[in-house]
Amino acid sequence: MTGIKKTAKQRQAIALMSDPDIRYILLSGGSRSGKTFIACYSIIVRALKAAGSRHAILRFHFRDVKNAVGRDTMPKVLKLIGTPYTLDKTDWFFTLPNGSEIWLGGLDDDERVEKILGMEYSTIYYNEASQISYHAYTTAQTRLAQKTRLVNRAYVDCNPPTKSHWLHKLFLEHIDPETRVAVPNPERYAVLNMNPMDNRENLPEGYIEDTLASLPERKRRRFLSGA
Repeated sequence: MTGIKKTAKQRQAIALMSDPDIRYILLSGGSRSGKTFIACYSIIVRALKAAGSRHAILRFHFRDVKNAVGRDTMPKVLKLIGTPYTLDKTDWFFTLPNGSEIWLGGLDDDERVEKILGMEYSTIYYNEASQISYHAYTTAQTRLAQKTRLVNRAYVDCNPPTKSHWLHKLFLEHIDPETRVAVPNPERYAVLNMNPMDNRENLPEGYIEDTLASLPERKRRRFLSGA
């Protein structure tokens, strides 16, 4: 695992993702802050620890998770840490040397949802979750049920949600977004804000100062400040 140079904020994320008392982790923040990268890294580490374990990375549109994660982030992380893999481009899942699998799924396709939710997982990662409905999230959560040596966990990332969004209700207010009843075991939820400034060392020159800083105010708050 020596090929990964982690930022201070990414180390904080890993600490949360490996805390034995935490089950549900929300990484919230601006564009190119390293959220997807570190979530993929953590999933790979977990997959390598438990032979034959299964993990899912879900997004609203399958084409988006296939392109952003399947063709870009996941292969990059696997290469950096020197882990060989095979990629099934029919069903879109990675197989690691110990038999563990990392599946990619879109929640906009009934056939793929049925296939993905027909299996059990040790980790489910909801990528760009502000686009995912609470109904889809809770349905997928029923498959976080694989019995391995791992503590089963859900990872979630998004740009900062509005106060009315289910992510804010669940992760920050610790209430059920539908019933408004307090969730059991709120101490199992954690939130970490990650922004481009935290990932400056991994970004191209001028991306923060020229690209993000020049956006209109509303987009600048979202993509730069994560507000």
